[in-house]
Amino acid sequence: MIFYMELCRREEKGREEGREEGKAEGRWGILTELVRDGIITVKEAAKRAGMTEEAFRKLAMH
Repeated sequence: MIFYMELCRREEKGREEGREEGKAEGRWGILTELVRDGIITVKEAAKRAGMTEEAFRKLAMH
């Protein structure tokens, strides 16, 4: 029974990590799309992503 409970906890933790990764990828996709469409600047997108403009450009506009 204890083994089963531990497996359930690990499975839930994995799901939560997956959800967080998905959310981060979604935010990143939206920011890059907004920049490409000219709706926000690279400076604003980088600020929202918590990185420098240079880092954002390298990652988003490769």
